[in-house]
Formats: sequence, structure tokens, C-alpha cells
Amino acid sequence: MGAVGVSDDKAGGFRGAWRHRRWRWLLGSYAVSMTGDFLYAVALVVLLIDDTGSAGWVAAAAVLRILAYVVLSPFGGVVADRYDRRRLMMTLDIGRFVVMLAVAIVIWAGGHVAVVIVLTVMNSVLTVPYRAAAVAATPHVVAEDDLAAANAAESVIAQFAFFVGPARGALVVAATDPGFAFLVNALTFLLSAGLLVRAGALGGGRANTAAGAADEAGFEEEISEEASSMWADVVDGGREVRRSPGLLALMVLTSALLFQVGAENVLHVLIAKDVLGKGADWVGVMAAAMGVGGLLIAPFAARLGASRFAGLLVATAGVLIGAPFALLSVVHSAGPTLLLLGVQGVGGMIFEVTFITLLQRWAREDAIARVFGLNDSLTAVTEIAGAVLAPILVVAAGLDVALAVVGLVLVIGAAAVAPVLHREAMRFEQRRRGLLPIIEQLRELGIFEDASSSALERIARSLHDATFAAGTHVFAEGDAADNLYVVRSGEFVAESAAAGVLSTMRAGEWFGEIGVIRRMPRTAAVRATTDATAWVIDGQTFRGALAGPLQGQGLLHGTMSTRLARTHPDLVNS
Repeated sequence: MGAVGVSDDKAGGFRGAWRHRRWRWLLGSYAVSMTGDFLYAVALVVLLIDDTGSAGWVAAAAVLRILAYVVLSPFGGVVADRYDRRRLMMTLDIGRFVVMLAVAIVIWAGGHVAVVIVLTVMNSVLTVPYRAAAVAATPHVVAEDDLAAANAAESVIAQFAFFVGPARGALVVAATDPGFAFLVNALTFLLSAGLLVRAGALGGGRANTAAGAADEAGFEEEISEEASSMWADVVDGGREVRRSPGLLALMVLTSALLFQVGAENVLHVLIAKDVLGKGADWVGVMAAAMGVGGLLIAPFAARLGASRFAGLLVATAGVLIGAPFALLSVVHSAGPTLLLLGVQGVGGMIFEVTFITLLQRWAREDAIARVFGLNDSLTAVTEIAGAVLAPILVVAAGLDVALAVVGLVLVIGAAAVAPVLHREAMRFEQRRRGLLPIIEQLRELGIFEDASSSALERIARSLHDATFAAGTHVFAEGDAADNLYVVRSGEFVAESAAAGVLSTMRAGEWFGEIGVIRRMPRTAAVRATTDATAWVIDGQTFRGALAGPLQGQGLLHGTMSTRLARTHPDLVNS
């Protein structure tokens, strides 16, 4: 990857994300998994053509796999938000390993291609939550300043996978048979799961945060308990989009983009054959030109995505994708065509990096995967619409008109949402600057001595100030443990029915950590003895942000053990 990047280790630079060790393991898993996806796509096409001699089977397989995204992506986002993401992604990888292994066995046993298609659709079903989980996990392990750099690196990996995966698939199929290609693909998923072991906690797991929930509760039990409200979470993700003009504008823009992508899948073939006089295989050359454009801009995409003008940049990227496509209507030679496609590739890389970064910034942390899932579902619909309407438009008005219309749809859409995107990006930047003093104050507290910058940023976004009058109870003994408190002024005391007053907390001290970390009811009551203020930190965010330090032996654990010894000495070493 160093050959693609620039020599810049500062925050926001292309190489900035590489300082985050856990993200590197996440990226490795994602890269291996994606390469496997592209590899099996080639093997599937070869198998279906060889066994049936009909492109209809290929089209049926493609449509069914896309429909899985249309129908299930919103629910995949819910799953990625609800459950521990690392465990979820590992489970999905192992599930895909089993499915791909089953495909290989069916092929070697001479089974019908319909069985293979069913299994590949099952693989798509398992893939739906994976990407949403990966997108939502990235802000969990990468500091805000390096978020665009991480997304740029992931986009470069996707570009390489786009080329390497099919090439590997073609080589494996040519040297052996499709069954062996599916076996190789199965092993890539197993490797992906192994890499995730080293990534550490990746957030998620809202199903685990209920007070008194056992830490050892089984994953299957969590799913069973939460399934009844799955639709409610999808609706909540929709509300998250509606409440944010920026997210709504992003979804409108990506829908216009995917409409063009769907049309391109049809129109590129016609350009190659009818305009340039080449064979259908020249579509691969055209795709390569777009890929080259994307790789050339990749070293700079991180800086662009991190810019406070990212809202305008994502809209500009839409123009860079749509305008060259419209210009293909008047360009009828190979060289200029490839140049225009290269410009599209530049726009595509900038768009992908800035779009993902803005979505991660603007969506509520516990709703990122749901918003991404809703976007995936909507854009899958518009991609199908583009593929269906493109040939109709060609028949009705001709290829040149079709190219111009499809490209201009994206240009007009980008121009329409540009003011909203810019306004929301500037608002986010203002809010973020307001958090900087809070982050510095958090850094000075002993409880956060081992916290990373990204963890402090997440905690700062989640906390709010609370005021307590003298004599007010913050919580009672036995209450559900939902928040952690950091004293800002005044005085609080902890007391239990059995032991009376246990401790006094003043400015710079904290309370409530035992119930939040252990996920158990409050071991003591806390009340304000004077008029007092405190920062209230969401327990789920605290646990997720400090997943590493929570396993350690620092000041946090020392204080917690001392307090626990006064009320529950039998739990101190458990």
C-alpha cells in the first residue's frame, strides 16, 4: 500500500490511519473477504455458462443476489448495530465458509446449478450485514482526523480487489475447475475470520447493554430476545435519516449515482461494440481505465475527505462521474473515451471516500450500520432501475441520448443537493471544534489514562451535563446501571443499606463504573450532598470506547476493586 500513498503520517493524510493497529487487522479481514467475493463471481459465471450455455441463468443468479440486498440490507444494518460487531463478522465469515464449501461439494457431486444459485444467494444474505458492520466499526477504532484516510485505504483495497479477485478466479478456474475456485473462496472467508480475532472490540452489542444482562449470554439467545423489535429499529434508522438533511441528501445523491452505475452495466457494452467497434471484452478495458483514475487520486482522497468542505467535494465528485458519462454521447473514439472514463474513476474514488466519511460523521453512532443498510437497499433498487431503463431509453431515443440523459441525471442531482451537503458539513465541523475543550478535560482525568484519542472523541460526543440539587438521589441501590458519572462540581456520597456511607466523590472523581463495566445492578446508592453538577456518559459508549483499558489494571480498575470490596467482596476477583 505504501507505493500508492504519499509520504505523510500526519493526521488526515493518506497514511494516517495506519497508525491504528486494530484498524489494520479490520482492514486485512475486509480485504481478504472482498477478494473472495470477486473471486467466486467469476467462477459462478463460468460454471453457469458451461453447464447451461444460457446467459439467462447468469442473469437470474445476479438478480436474486441483488434482491437479497434490496430486501435485507435495512435489517442487516440493524443486526450490525445491535450485536457485537466482531463476533457478528466472524460468525458471518464462518457461515460463508460453510456455504462456499457446500457449493464446491455440490459442483464436484454433479448437482444441479439451481442448487448452486440457491447457495450463492444464501452467501449474499450472510454478506448483507458484513459491510454495514465494517463501515460502522471503522470510527470505533480510528480517530476522527484519520477517518477519511481509513476510508480512502479501504477504497483502494476495494479497487485492487475488483481487479485481483476476478483475475485470481479466472486463473484458478483455468488451472483447475469452478469447484476448486469455490473452495479457495471458502478459505478466504476462514482467513478473514482469523484476522478479526486480532482486531479487538469493534463496537455494537446494544442487545448486551440491558441492566443485569449476563456477560456470558449466548449470541443465539441475544438474537432470539431482540428479533421481535427488529422492524422498530429499521424505522428508527429511517427517522435518523429524516432528521438529518445531510444524510437525506447523501442518500439522494448515491441513488442517482447507482442509477448511472446500473445503466453503465448495459451501456458500456453498447459503447464498446457499436461506437468503438470493439468486442464486448473491451468492457474490461473500460473498467480498468476507471480503476486507474481512482488509484491515481487515492493518495489525495484522504485529505479531501477530511476537509471541512467535504460536503461540496462529494457533490463535485458526483459531477465528475456524471459529466464525463454524458460527454460519451459526443465522443466516438477509443482514446478520449478512456480518458473520460479515467475522470469518472477520479470522481468515483473521491465520492466513495467522502460519502462514507460523512455518513460515519453525521449518523448517530449506534445507527451508522442501519443508515448504511437503508442506503444499500435504496441504491440497489435504483441500480436495478438504471439497468432496466437504459435499454428502453436506447430503443426509444438512441444510444447518444441515453448516455446524455443518464449522465445529466447525476449532474443535476449533485447540483441540487450541494448546498445542503455543504451546510451540514460546516455545522459538523463547528460542533466538532466545540468538543475539543471537553476532550482535553477528559484526557486529564485518571479514569481515561489509557484511552485513545478516538475513544475520547466518542465519549465527548456522548456525554451531557446534569445538575443535581442537594439531597437528590442520582440512582438507588439495585437500579439498572446505564450511565457513568464524572463529578464537575459539588459533592456526592455513595451509601448502601448494609454499610451506610461508603465514599465521597468531588470534582475530578467518578462513580457508577461498577454497574456499567460489570453489567450488574447498582451496588450502592449515590446522592448529592450539595448542589452539584456532573458529566453523564452513556454506559454503552463508555464500554465500547474503552474496550481495551477495561481489560487492564489501571486506576479505573483499582478504584472499582476498592469500592466493590466494601459491598461485594466476593466479586472482587471474579
